[in-house]
Amino acid sequence: MNIYIVLGSGNSGAGAIHDYLSSREDCIAPFKGAEFRIVNDPNGIDDLYNNLYENFSINKSSNSIYEFQKFIRTIYYSNYNKKFKIYKKEIIKLSNDFIKSIAKTNYNGSPQFFLDNLNFYQKLKFYFFRFILRKNARNIDLLNMITPVSSDEFLQEANKFLLNIVRFNPNFDGKKNVVIEQGGNYWKPITSTKYYGANRKIILVNRNPKAIFWSMKRRNSLSYPSHDVEIFVKWYKNIMKFVNSEEHSKVIKIDFENFFSNFQSESTKLCEKLNLEKKAQHNFDLDHTLKNLYKYKDNLSQYEIDYIDKNLKS
Repeated sequence: MNIYIVLGSGNSGAGAIHDYLSSREDCIAPFKGAEFRIVNDPNGIDDLYNNLYENFSINKSSNSIYEFQKFIRTIYYSNYNKKFKIYKKEIIKLSNDFIKSIAKTNYNGSPQFFLDNLNFYQKLKFYFFRFILRKNARNIDLLNMITPVSSDEFLQEANKFLLNIVRFNPNFDGKKNVVIEQGGNYWKPITSTKYYGANRKIILVNRNPKAIFWSMKRRNSLSYPSHDVEIFVKWYKNIMKFVNSEEHSKVIKIDFENFFSNFQSESTKLCEKLNLEKKAQHNFDLDHTLKNLYKYKDNLSQYEIDYIDKNLKS
């Protein structure tokens, strides 16, 4: 079983590449086409790793684990998960077991930053136990002060954690390859996906910026600058400055328009790079994608098209 991680910068067409691969008889999409955000979202696994090893301090280590566990509970109980049913109830236990496995030392504590961030009811509860019941502060449930195992052990345990999340999905088949959308960081595709282990292949999808802007505008996207082409151009230029060129040179790159305009030849090339059978059956709706491939030409104003062409030539 290989893991194929499809990454894009936002509205770049990564979803269509994911859908093509997951429609093949030799691949599965355990998260039903939804984005897998546990690794790359704020307080996800990548943030946890960086705070434990790259930016370590005792307080930061403990707080990052606290925020990670809160993050897992939040995404499980979110309306998004209720709608798409990406994560099963087992994820709470799996995350707790994961934290136990990466904790070298563990004790109950209450550093000042933690006390300062308690809400009114939490402070009331703390002062009640501390000064009314006269409990020792270490016997009050506060913050687990944790220092981590080695980074190599962390990566091993993170890999187990992610694979277990995949295996708990009802359509999991160990004989098929797993396709995951947005399971890492587009700007640092290799370092941000190291938690999946060695059997991973990373696919970066790039798209004509005019089509990206139209996709954002059509969806009235709250996450992106969809309302103003001049802001979009500044934003696009700025985010592309953060691309790690060395990492980008070592992964599979796809040009969205070229891939679907020349689907037969380009999909064959992709299969070769992924070591997939070229003639495997799939049920991808190519006609639907082709109909939408250049819709920006009819839906953006001439000013918007010219402005993007002029300012994003490179």
